[in-house]
Amino acid sequence: MIKDLLGNEGPINSIFMVKQATRAVSNTGTPYLSLTLQDVSGTIDAKMWQVDDTDLEIAIAGALIRVNGVVGMYKGHPQLKINELEAVQENEVDMSKFIPVAPVGMDAMKKRLDEYIELIQDNELHNLTYKIIHDNYEKYTTYPAAVTVHHAYMGGLLFHSLSICAMAIKTQQQYSFLNKDYLIAGALLHDIGKTVELSGPKAASYTDEGNLLGHISIGAMIVYSVGKELKMSEEKLSVITHMILAHHGELEFGSPKVPATAEAYVLHSLDDLDAKMECLKGILSASEEGSFTGKIVWMENANFFKPHKLDD
Repeated sequence: MIKDLLGNEGPINSIFMVKQATRAVSNTGTPYLSLTLQDVSGTIDAKMWQVDDTDLEIAIAGALIRVNGVVGMYKGHPQLKINELEAVQENEVDMSKFIPVAPVGMDAMKKRLDEYIELIQDNELHNLTYKIIHDNYEKYTTYPAAVTVHHAYMGGLLFHSLSICAMAIKTQQQYSFLNKDYLIAGALLHDIGKTVELSGPKAASYTDEGNLLGHISIGAMIVYSVGKELKMSEEKLSVITHMILAHHGELEFGSPKVPATAEAYVLHSLDDLDAKMECLKGILSASEEGSFTGKIVWMENANFFKPHKLDD
């Protein structure tokens, strides 16, 4: 596993998934491959300095490759020098070793998704949510929620959306003036643009459309377009589209609009909470009890203390 390679220099002959692959040219004009390899334990940078056409065809994002090479250090970071590589078929290996997956089974998540959609009482919002999700069902249920940072695993988009939806329902129970239909629809649809922004469920990267437009704008266009197709009332369509546009909360974080309804504010708050707790969970799980983490960029560069477990 990659985590076992970090800090251990020497020869290696192992199978990895290609997360990113870049064809480059050295200062001498010689082509080479710059790769990021992954398994469920992490990633490692790799270089292959002598390549032929077959290597270029094999080492593409999402492919499995067997690597013969040497692990060393470069500028203080581990790097794998690849001497030889060969293609590996997915049916030859246990894919769970290479693709991180959501902590809840897919069947259970799909069942919960159906239950949440059926909770939407307003016919127009129900039909909008059902159509958008089922028009994009394969991607919606398998894509990660991000390339890195939070919920960056297969099924992460669905897991993240269901998590926010569960919290939104409980929030509405506490604050009864909130509209539950808007909250459920907004929670389930807020990241629908990621089905276009990201390239796929494994070795995800940003598509050209994703880089140019971003998932918020893409998602708002999807929701607004389908709403028009379904001839939704103008106010309902504007309100739910606004929730998509405002779910990052602030202009500096990519939101074209700041929240202007109570439901949009709640959606933004829960989205921010769920993303940050997912980040913090991963960092704390790798930290020792009774110690501070390093500075966490996604938590305003704060250091977090991990207390010792309390006695039962």
